[in-house]
Amino acid sequence: MKHFNASPEHNASPCILAFDISRDKLNVFTRIAGREHDLEFANDIPTIETELRALAARARIAGAERVLVVAESTGPYHRPLMRIARQLELETAWVSPEAVAKMRVIETNDTGKTDLKDPHVIYSLASLGKLLRHRELPEPYNLLREHNSLYEEAEAGVVQAKCAIHDHLRVLFPEFGFKKDFLFGPSGQALFKLYGCNPYEIVHAGRKRFFERMKKAVPGIRPSSLARLYEQAEKSVRLDLQPRYVAALALRLRRAWEDYERHEQRRQETKHLMEALYREARRQDPHLPGGQKGVITEFHLARIIAETGPLGDFSSWRELLRFAGLNLREKQSGTFRGKTRISRKGRPLLRKSLSQIVLPLVKKGALYGDYYHGKRNNEKMPGSKAITAVSRRFLKLLFGWYKAGTEFDEKRVFVCASRYKKAA
Repeated sequence: MKHFNASPEHNASPCILAFDISRDKLNVFTRIAGREHDLEFANDIPTIETELRALAARARIAGAERVLVVAESTGPYHRPLMRIARQLELETAWVSPEAVAKMRVIETNDTGKTDLKDPHVIYSLASLGKLLRHRELPEPYNLLREHNSLYEEAEAGVVQAKCAIHDHLRVLFPEFGFKKDFLFGPSGQALFKLYGCNPYEIVHAGRKRFFERMKKAVPGIRPSSLARLYEQAEKSVRLDLQPRYVAALALRLRRAWEDYERHEQRRQETKHLMEALYREARRQDPHLPGGQKGVITEFHLARIIAETGPLGDFSSWRELLRFAGLNLREKQSGTFRGKTRISRKGRPLLRKSLSQIVLPLVKKGALYGDYYHGKRNNEKMPGSKAITAVSRRFLKLLFGWYKAGTEFDEKRVFVCASRYKKAA
């Protein structure tokens, strides 16, 4: 995460308003003109506006040139406070939940958490300058972030529905022996549309009728595949399940398939929206790269930018790695040296997107194939750790690509800037 830094014209210490936020109320601690104030009020828009105006006015009367609102991020509950603070032209910043937990122990010698205690802890962290930057993302970046969350929900729904389909199919059609590419491709879709993937319906239709209807729905399907399907259906119906039980199983399977189709449609719609929003972002910032065949698609660029926000906000690739939680952390004390691990303190959805993006890039012959397999074979690195190493390199690559504002150049991927310029 990016640390909050005062600009040169803001060298004067601010009046800190330290908030602990919950769904229904806000607790705030501050010091104004040497006096401490512990306040509690409702977490609703009119009350927040009134109380923030009063606190800011009191601070300015006492001589404060700056007023800083500080809190932990709490999902939807912090949004009204931070939005109104910005509207009132107050400064805003975050504190890390991890830092709050550790500072609480230092300050109170107690691991317990209370609504009255935490504002004091947050105030202490802010006084020490241990702050994280709070950004209000401009459009279309804020829309990209919202739609990326929607895409993630739709994708989770697709995975859950597919698992349910496999489970129900195993009971209704136990001899079904085709893989997921067939099941969720055109042939499987036709099988569900015509027969609900119900072996009893398939056998009842008869071999000739089954072949004719499936060939008409999927002209490219192989006769051998149809023959296998029909044979598997004949084997499955030998269990001779009760008709009403078969109907109940078929209903469960059909509803799971409907769930799959609904979530898949939402996923595709959201994908197209994100691609359009990314093109809008590129019109605002021409340095944003376009999709590159064999490297990254426009959609996956949109997923990354949805989580990072404007790449121009980051002063270095190291700062971007910290934001993603891909920076390295080492444990060392005396002669003891622990394993070096990534921090995982940044945005988890950014890390997940990166791991999905680099997965096809680590195949042999792909962009990071030699690098990945070198890690696996020569350094004996576990696969998940090697993928993380590739994710770090790719994010660094993307940042350099953005800063350069030029077309993708594969020659620069594994060559440092000085060597590249010398060769040129």
